[in-house]
Amino acid sequence: MRLKKRRAGSNTTKYRPPRIIEVRQGSSCEGLVEPGDLLLEIDRRPPQDILDCLQASEPGKVSLRIDRNGIEIALRVRKQSGEPLGLVFDEAVFDGTRTCRNKCFFCFVDQMPRGLRSTLYIKDDDYRLSFYYGNFITLNNLSPDDIARILRLRLSPLYVSLHTTDPELRDRMMGGDGAAGLHALQSILDAGIEVHLQVVSCPGINDGDQLRRILEDVLVHYAGAASLGIVPVGITSACSNDLIRAHDKESSCRLLELVEEYQEEALRRRGDRLFFAADEFYLNAGREFPAAEDYEDFPQLENGIGMARKFIDDAHEYFERAGPVGGTCSGIITGVAGEPVIRRALPAATVEKTEILTVKNGLFGDRVTATSLLSGGDIISAIRRTRPSSREMLFPETLLREGRFLDDLTPEDVREETGINLTAVEVNGAELFRTLSKPKGLD
Repeated sequence: MRLKKRRAGSNTTKYRPPRIIEVRQGSSCEGLVEPGDLLLEIDRRPPQDILDCLQASEPGKVSLRIDRNGIEIALRVRKQSGEPLGLVFDEAVFDGTRTCRNKCFFCFVDQMPRGLRSTLYIKDDDYRLSFYYGNFITLNNLSPDDIARILRLRLSPLYVSLHTTDPELRDRMMGGDGAAGLHALQSILDAGIEVHLQVVSCPGINDGDQLRRILEDVLVHYAGAASLGIVPVGITSACSNDLIRAHDKESSCRLLELVEEYQEEALRRRGDRLFFAADEFYLNAGREFPAAEDYEDFPQLENGIGMARKFIDDAHEYFERAGPVGGTCSGIITGVAGEPVIRRALPAATVEKTEILTVKNGLFGDRVTATSLLSGGDIISAIRRTRPSSREMLFPETLLREGRFLDDLTPEDVREETGINLTAVEVNGAELFRTLSKPKGLD
């Protein structure tokens, strides 16, 4: 069973039969099921999510009921033990995403401006999306049946927002039953499930001595954790909560010193570093990023941890093979945090010939510096203000969700407004600069 990867959080409906978008070649369903079919039942039960489909792995016959263009068809599929059905679906869950009941005072979604598309305001806390997409969940909202199902199906890995190991502080930070989440975490770790933890660091609340307690507790009481990533709290211009403060150079330096201290302790106790700090802390502190080997296979890359180091190293490896880019007529669009990373990745000769358009975030405010959170309107404003000479600008594909920026504008909308073509590229140092140096008109 495979799921076509897409951005999680787009399922906001009640139960709907899942649509099959692909039937794997050579699978037991090939020739019986077709792309576009709706799966109504497996063994006489409507599937709630792909996990129900995964359980249909016993030998013998599996009964399916499908809807093909409004006509219901009953099928019997003969398969071997452990053989997947070979169906690819358009969503991971079919009964609606389970939304978060916490009231975290630092929640980024609660700080978003109004008027954006509705899916951006969904706060999921669904263990199934954690398993399939790597979404971080709190575990506060799990029922005993949910925990039992996680353990029975051995859903691994899971990604968990820890924030603190102090039950009372966790209650205050998350506005929910934080202690219940800690108990659930312990049960999941005790069962040998791979878990990656996250701490959103809020200055004056869960940093300093509190962070030291978190790191020590994870080493002692949650020693089964695979990794713990520490990321800075995000603050938008719409935030009105005085409890939330941004990290500055001083607080970032202190946090990095503490993380490095406990990395050494983790190496001594268990043989790996376990704890990792987000790239933004190194930028705030004005420090170089750790070497690639210090990230130990980058377990939290999608969380913005080690992404800069990997990008720089990939770019350097590319330039060692291909040489500096010369005479390019393309530019690069980046956010405030991304600019110094790109400049470190480019050879000096290439920097001089490459137009880098640094875009400030007008949608969420200047304190949000991540490139992936730029809107189409932000890019249009920056182009109009700076009037770049490049007629084509490259930008990371992570800015787009189903072909649209966060404000629902498209690259074509930007072209119509500015006359500049935008080309989305993979977030990879080698791929970006390979595209930058490619002669125009060639694929």
